[in-house]
Amino acid sequence: MRFKGYKNRSKVSGATILMGLMVMAFGTIGITAWVSILSARSEQVRNYEFQISHKISKLNTESIIKQSIYDNCLNSDKRTFKLYRVPNKNDVAIVRGTNGSTFLSKVNPEKYLRIGQGNGGGFQSSVLASIFTKRRNSSNMNFGEGPNHFPRNYYLRSRSPILSGDILIMHRPINSWNLKRNLFGNIYVDGNSVLWNPSKLNIGEKIKTKSYVIAGMRNGENVQPIKNLQDEFIAPLNFPIKAHTSGIDTEGSSYSGVLDVIDPKKSAPWSVTNIVDELANVKVNGRAVYNRGRGVTSDGNGIIRVDLGSPFLTNVIIEGNVKELHFNGQSEFVFSRADQLPAVVIIMNDSAGSFFNLNKIRFHGKNMRRLVVCVKKSIELASYPVDYAFTDKSSKTIWRMILVAENVHLIATNDDISQGDFNLIGGISTDRSFEWSNDRGKRLVIKRESSSGFLEYLAPRTAWLESFRKNN
Repeated sequence: MRFKGYKNRSKVSGATILMGLMVMAFGTIGITAWVSILSARSEQVRNYEFQISHKISKLNTESIIKQSIYDNCLNSDKRTFKLYRVPNKNDVAIVRGTNGSTFLSKVNPEKYLRIGQGNGGGFQSSVLASIFTKRRNSSNMNFGEGPNHFPRNYYLRSRSPILSGDILIMHRPINSWNLKRNLFGNIYVDGNSVLWNPSKLNIGEKIKTKSYVIAGMRNGENVQPIKNLQDEFIAPLNFPIKAHTSGIDTEGSSYSGVLDVIDPKKSAPWSVTNIVDELANVKVNGRAVYNRGRGVTSDGNGIIRVDLGSPFLTNVIIEGNVKELHFNGQSEFVFSRADQLPAVVIIMNDSAGSFFNLNKIRFHGKNMRRLVVCVKKSIELASYPVDYAFTDKSSKTIWRMILVAENVHLIATNDDISQGDFNLIGGISTDRSFEWSNDRGKRLVIKRESSSGFLEYLAPRTAWLESFRKNN
């Protein structure tokens, strides 16, 4: 007998049990999948950790190589071999060194030996280095070719900053970092200006430059703004980030912005005097009479005259005792052909002390010959200014010259300068005050050298480091 509404309980129980088994099965599959995903993700994170650790280890080893190159290869003229082990990592860095300093290199970036003609790209010397890293999950160092070995080519490259476009450089005075300097006058810089220690630099209102960079500025220091060629105030190229490549503002291995290229210590490969000494040159002294038809004369009483139109003029090293230095330009006929004359360097080095004190520099006429003029005085005489002037009376004077002045305070003699534009093709690099006339009708226009030629080799250089992965 069946009662109304009766259901078969066995069927209901079986369906319930089947549903529970299905839920358990799907739950087990889900939990298993979830655990597998967590395990895979954990393995991925662990691999990322190994990769990051490996990357950091490689970057740290690269930093050791770069520091080693700067310390041992930048100024060395001998091949050096260095092996470094990173503490607690067992990583190895090998630096094979270079055959010569980049400051003396004659090899251009295309690996051609060029000294007779400028290449427009500076010079370089190569350094081969290798990095061997040990992975955290590896028990042995792999010195063979493989993922743990990274061969790299480092190139120490050098070129004159003036030829590269920094045509007005106000360096920091050596041994006188807090010395106030002046940059005054109606000066029009058709290129970039570099201002070291700008808080100690008084900049005149008539100074105009296409662009500028500030370097060596401490926190809390103020810098005078400068106008561009359109008479508008502009920010420096490195604004709002301060320059950090020069290191801290104390003496040390980092470059601090001082100018010491004319006659530094004898072993310095960037010495202009040492470079010129290896080339054809004439040496004169202000207290000795010299007149041998070589384009330079000395009256024996401290007056030196250089004839830039002479085809017999070669590089000149003036060994002090000078009170007046005169540069005579070319006649119209020679001026139009002066670009074909050999480039020359004129060095006046008074740093060792002198019977006379240099007080006058004159640039007579106009000049189109490639020329580097280096003038250096002793620290004791640096406070005595030197009067300079371009004496050409035409309305548009042209002087092709790179001027390097160490410990020389240059002040233009306004009365000896005529009205008009004075075009300086090349650039100026100095660590003391540079003052020009404030007269509106007497404008000094500084332009970049567009055809450097042999100046690539003669002009003082700066160096930098580039690296490329070596392709086997």
